[in-house]
Amino acid sequence: MPLEGEYEPSSAAYVRLQVELYEITAGDAGNTFRNRPVIILTTKAATSGKLRKNPLMRIEHEGVYAIVASNGGGPKHPAWHKNVLAHPLVELQDGPDKRDMLAREVFGDEKQQWWQRADATYPDFALYRKTAGREIPVYVLEPVD
Repeated sequence: MPLEGEYEPSSAAYVRLQVELYEITAGDAGNTFRNRPVIILTTKAATSGKLRKNPLMRIEHEGVYAIVASNGGGPKHPAWHKNVLAHPLVELQDGPDKRDMLAREVFGDEKQQWWQRADATYPDFALYRKTAGREIPVYVLEPVD
């Protein structure tokens, strides 16, 4: 069941433009960040209920994805983090494929496994863990049947 609601584009121009380019080309353009592949994550906003879209690093293993709330190593969680906590049913677009996914935060050994995969995908994550001054949440996205 796809997410329903009014879409509110990001106030950040670069996010808004990348999402728009990704969507109108079915992922043929706007599909990288620093030469690494990205997906588009659609969430329902925790407060307004509007749909929000963010390009995030593509971290995938055997059909399961992970998203990392690194916020570029900043001291605060990204805005989408609050949305995922409130509404764990999300939509993921990977190229032309869109699918409903259920997000769950991972901990312990499972989180460590996903950190290894995340670091292999985007090595800056290791630096972000050092500079953020907070525990960075990692979510696994599993397909909804």
